[in-house]
Amino acid sequence: MSLNGIDVASYQAGLNPARVPCDFVIVKATQGTSYINPDFHRMAEAVLKAGKLLGIYHYAAGGNQIAEADHFLNVIRPYIGKATLWVDWEGDMNPAFGKCDTAWCKVFLPYIKKKTGVTCGIYMSKISGCRAHDWSGLANYPLWCAQYANNNRTGYQSNPWTDEKGFGAWKKATIYQYSSHGRLSGWNDDIDLDIAYMSRDQWKAMAKGVQIPVPFPDKTDTELGIEIWADKHGSGDARRKALGIRYDSAQAEAERLNNVHISEYMKELKAYETKHGKLF
Repeated sequence: MSLNGIDVASYQAGLNPARVPCDFVIVKATQGTSYINPDFHRMAEAVLKAGKLLGIYHYAAGGNQIAEADHFLNVIRPYIGKATLWVDWEGDMNPAFGKCDTAWCKVFLPYIKKKTGVTCGIYMSKISGCRAHDWSGLANYPLWCAQYANNNRTGYQSNPWTDEKGFGAWKKATIYQYSSHGRLSGWNDDIDLDIAYMSRDQWKAMAKGVQIPVPFPDKTDTELGIEIWADKHGSGDARRKALGIRYDSAQAEAERLNNVHISEYMKELKAYETKHGKLF
């Protein structure tokens, strides 16, 4: 259950999201208390017109949290309820970085929630952000985390590299940015690549400020695919109802398993039964 996407700022002005393959686009809107990305409104409208999922972020300048939040909200007001919201917390042009990181965000994030009803996520580096400070008081806010294996050019990756040292106070990232040297058709330059560990419905729910329960949270899509082959979730509409927002990804895994060699299927089945017990 994942989505492929990109994040853009004024450097990508003119990009046509209808021509670039992506499930979502996260667009920089503002920075500090005065800057507005000159391409923000055009890009946001183009994303929605193309039927893609929209995210919007504010680049924190480390100034007065309420003033920065109000500037952000004033600019993005037409898109509240239509886009996921994020604050970009990093060191460049942010004198508060490394000095009052959690204290700054503990004012900004709840204020956005109070004003919009939407839970704003936070972007940061896995090393200099997640693991550099105690974020336990903010771990209920979605994490958009960045870490790169290298600077090689790459397309989308379904299982991008990350170190095994954890995400600090978070169990996992909601969105993971794994390259700033992405290359995609429709754009002839480097671009940031992201993977979001959610469904389209979950993205839309986050944008509207509501929670969608995830069915079978203890099972992977592959494990649900195996259960589909074992006829544990019925068929047709009954299966769709049973699996809810995980139907598409679980069904895709079931179809993949139908095309693999029997040895690979038996390997997956063995792993399933080791974890959950006998299936047949």
